[in-house]
Amino acid sequence: MNAHEFLVSAILELKDIDESRLTSSVTLEELALDSLDYVEIQVGIKKNFGVEVQPELFSSGEIKTLGELAAYIDKNQADKAAAVEA
Repeated sequence: MNAHEFLVSAILELKDIDESRLTSSVTLEELALDSLDYVEIQVGIKKNFGVEVQPELFSSGEIKTLGELAAYIDKNQADKAAAVEA
């Protein structure tokens, strides 16, 4: 399961949202996630991908869309794998 698929699955478990809305360009604000939703998603990301997502990434606006969050996970997972191989 890639990062985008994981995020879609996690959000569908948390919210009653039509799956067709969960595109890469949907903003996290549009999803109306609350703080507990973010914590659950962060824990799932850490457990499944070994990537820590700091809350400041959301509050600062650095990560605004589902696609940006998936890209962040993919990049940091790749960076972690490269560090392990080195």
